[in-house]
Amino acid sequence: MLDKRKSAILKEVVYRYITTGTPVSSNAVARALNIGISPATIRNEMSRLEEMGYLYHPHTSAGKIPTHQGYRFYVDSLMGRARLRKEEKEAIQTLFSNQAKELENLMQETSELLSRLTQALSLVVSPRLRRSTLKHLDLLSMHDRLILMVIITNTGRVEKKVLEMNTSLSDEELIKIQNWLNHNLNGQSLSEIDVSAAQKLKAPRKIREAAKSIIKEIKDLLVRDEYEGVYVGGKANLIRLKEPETFRRIEALLEALEQQYFILNVVNELLVENQLLIKIGNENPSEELQDFSLVATPYAIGEQQMGSVGVIGPMRMDYARIIPMVDLVAKSLSKSLEILRG
Repeated sequence: MLDKRKSAILKEVVYRYITTGTPVSSNAVARALNIGISPATIRNEMSRLEEMGYLYHPHTSAGKIPTHQGYRFYVDSLMGRARLRKEEKEAIQTLFSNQAKELENLMQETSELLSRLTQALSLVVSPRLRRSTLKHLDLLSMHDRLILMVIITNTGRVEKKVLEMNTSLSDEELIKIQNWLNHNLNGQSLSEIDVSAAQKLKAPRKIREAAKSIIKEIKDLLVRDEYEGVYVGGKANLIRLKEPETFRRIEALLEALEQQYFILNVVNELLVENQLLIKIGNENPSEELQDFSLVATPYAIGEQQMGSVGVIGPMRMDYARIIPMVDLVAKSLSKSLEILRG
């Protein structure tokens, strides 16, 4: 545990380094704190903080910068202290005020908004079909034995597939199947829908078999839906980082981000923790992330976790803004999906 004076000095060093990007001197801390402590005393305290592993100084500068441990202390001291600007809150509220968006558009726009507001790289992981429930299904006759199946889930996701049936179906027969499926499968998890349910349909065998084939096609969508959709925004924000020592790491991270499994592994811990996740520097298990920080949190419908949102940026990111921003976006997305579920 740090005493009150060391805590104040450390928080000021981290804050000033986040703000300026340059090593922080004892004189700068003395002027900022203005609590009657001489620069010499502060210099001694900063040296002690360095010995304790919270600060270090580059060889080319007399000033000091935070270590991973220093950032962690600063971030832990921020929890519960939101500092969003009015225009940032309004931008988030505006995005989620339009409930007419399809899920894919909403995810993409959420990613773009996060990257723009944070000036970092954003990640939005959309709900997988197997976590969704059926809200509505449409069957539209196209030509002879071809029909168009349109599925809408409780998350607002829309899936379309052209099916070739074993036999021709009249419009009346198609409507009968559609109505039965909507009545009996509405609200069911797509992963739990049972193909044998079609046997309960009181209709000629031709219609029961057609209903069974359609349910099989719904199940087939889950097989193809191996990974969640991942929307990445703001890769250019990483390239703008000015720290020369991170250029190699940036290149490695950008290459890793081309692999979807890497992103899913990054946020996989959210599936277990189900809470705000902040990983700073070497706290990240992935080597590609150990010069960066990750702030991410899940979003849900009711009690069911559906996906996650987050940002990856430099360790000296503005945590005081970015943590509450990510949290507000996740909560707004949850509310928006609740309304879509309707």
